Amino acid sequence: MDSSKKGWMSRIGIVVIAAVMVELISIMQYERIRGIMKEEMEMRSRLAVNTRAQTIEHALDLAETTMRENLWDVRSSMAHPDSIFPAMVRLINDNPLVVGGCLALSPDYYPSKGRLFEPYAVKQEDGTITVSQIAGPEHDYTQNEEYIWVLEHRTPSWTDPYSYGPDSLDFATYSYPIMDSKGEIIAVCGIDIDLSWLGDTLNTHQPSPSSFAIMLTQEGELVTGPSESRIPPSRVEEAVSFVNGELPDSANVDFEITKTKLRKDPHWQVVEVYRPEDAFARMRKMRAQQTWLILIGLLIMYFMIARFARNEKKLRQASEEQARMGGELAVASRIQQEMLPKVFPSYVYGTLEPAREVGGDLFDFFVRDGKLFFCIGDVSGKGVPAAMLMSMIRSLFRLLSQKQESPSKILTTLNNELCRGNDTNMFITFFMGCLDLYSGVLRFGNAGHDKPFLVSEDITLLPTKSNLPLGVFPNTSYEDQTLELVHGTTLFLYTDGLTEAKNEERKQFERSGVIKVLRTFMADKNASLEKLVSSMSQAAHRFAGNAPQSDDLTMLAVRFSPENVLHEEIVLQNNVEEVTRLSAFVKDFLGKLEMDRKVAAGLRLALEETAVNVINYAYPEGETGSLTILADTNHQEVRFTLIDSGMPFDPTTVLEADTTLDAQNRPIGGLGVLLTRRLTDSISYSRVEGQNVLTLTKSIS
Repeated sequence: MDSSKKGWMSRIGIVVIAAVMVELISIMQYERIRGIMKEEMEMRSRLAVNTRAQTIEHALDLAETTMRENLWDVRSSMAHPDSIFPAMVRLINDNPLVVGGCLALSPDYYPSKGRLFEPYAVKQEDGTITVSQIAGPEHDYTQNEEYIWVLEHRTPSWTDPYSYGPDSLDFATYSYPIMDSKGEIIAVCGIDIDLSWLGDTLNTHQPSPSSFAIMLTQEGELVTGPSESRIPPSRVEEAVSFVNGELPDSANVDFEITKTKLRKDPHWQVVEVYRPEDAFARMRKMRAQQTWLILIGLLIMYFMIARFARNEKKLRQASEEQARMGGELAVASRIQQEMLPKVFPSYVYGTLEPAREVGGDLFDFFVRDGKLFFCIGDVSGKGVPAAMLMSMIRSLFRLLSQKQESPSKILTTLNNELCRGNDTNMFITFFMGCLDLYSGVLRFGNAGHDKPFLVSEDITLLPTKSNLPLGVFPNTSYEDQTLELVHGTTLFLYTDGLTEAKNEERKQFERSGVIKVLRTFMADKNASLEKLVSSMSQAAHRFAGNAPQSDDLTMLAVRFSPENVLHEEIVLQNNVEEVTRLSAFVKDFLGKLEMDRKVAAGLRLALEETAVNVINYAYPEGETGSLTILADTNHQEVRFTLIDSGMPFDPTTVLEADTTLDAQNRPIGGLGVLLTRRLTDSISYSRVEGQNVLTLTKSIS
């Protein structure tokens, strides 16, 4: 065999070996990514169904608010029967979703009008409102089930959706009792809201062509779903039967569901239906393409053309969807405002003023385990797309922060989630922090957002690293930064709508304008954060004068001002003899609080049980290690934080022992977790810089 032939066969052999290795690696990656994508689809489905449920709840809340805000007008109009008609016009004209309203008065309330009197106002297709008296022999509202129910229960009520009229439009009615000074019901006021938008709203931005969303009544009756042109009715009926448990055990369905209920009356069910095989089919296609790419380079051209066609289709669909949503901006604006925090403790306050009907700014906060999690962000662009992205980021922030305290990890997950399928190339500047309300330790991370101001003895900028905004490049690295705040320090966060506010001469408010207001705030030692934010907003609007607001204006102020805080700590070695020291430490600490003895004893038992588990199992046998326990209280709750450098272990994921089984049949383990959960109010775990951090909290009262 000549050398040229040997070389040719050698090259062929190398190619074959490489192809086999690549195929083996591809198979391993496929199985791993399959599991990851299944978890991701479940998470995205949960996020989607919760977001859609919030949208419906906000629409119903707006209708209830419309009723409450106009109730005084309706009640005052009852002094004369003819005054009721214009009052009903004003009632239904206050909300674009309300298409009709009526006032069913007690029989013989106006003797001159006969036994039954029910003024009714309805919106016509041309936008005009007509009024009429609809009660009579053919319409005796006293026999109406909803009217009777409200009289008997003396509380407002929602009807299930129903179809009405020649076009068979979907409606729901909200009925509210009106009482006189003696507490007697003299009328029932009802408003009808249009639900025709529900089907489209529930089925926007589905993750795959075959996934869809439906809404059911509390009893399981179908309210609305996708259009028949998109999903066959038989498919929808099968999903409804599955939700209601009407399918036989032998039925073989190829979909999964995620569902939730509205948190209050009327408790409708929102269901997301999806096929995991859709994602897996795409994965199998990609794997096959990778195999062929090793052999045939020309398939690269086909893959690029196919990918371009898919992206072009998504872009066209997004443009059409954006045009369709133009008529819903008024409703979207009120829904967005309802999503913002409404109740503020003394140590945090924020506002958002959108430049258009809906904006792309966001802020949020919540408290968990004695720590304040807060964020502020600014989405590129304006209008509905930015507002939808803001809603998604806010929901993700809340979901991730429930189990994670590291800003860098939260930012990384948010960035990767935003980069996935980001065909519109939108991005968001984002800042988040986690402030320990006991120690003042602030952990924060920044993704391209303006540096916040620190207001203490002087006014400085928080030394943040800028980093890239979210949504620019996947797998971007973000960093955790830490700063210990002194008592009385205020952190002022804002979006560029503040510093870039322009007056009629096109001059900007800039940081100098912000600093001027902050110095006034420093001079008033008793000024609240609400006053600071309000003063800043007023100063920016005075500066702008008659110039239109060009950008969303969002501000968030956080103050570290702990009151009556007690902090102690102890370091134990991984030796069970240290439990005696721990018991004395906990007993001494809890003895300084006005706490029920039984509650204190239970908390001490839970802490000792948890600490013993760490001492016995955190470190390998024979290895010396330590356990640091931090005790904090503000005399309203107690927080114990256990920190060790042992093997990673999350006790919150351990299943509780089944105490209904006898000792012989019950598996070993789980009793300690059961005990700790029942003796504390909350347990949370995180892995921070190679350490296990477990937090136990208990209310003192």
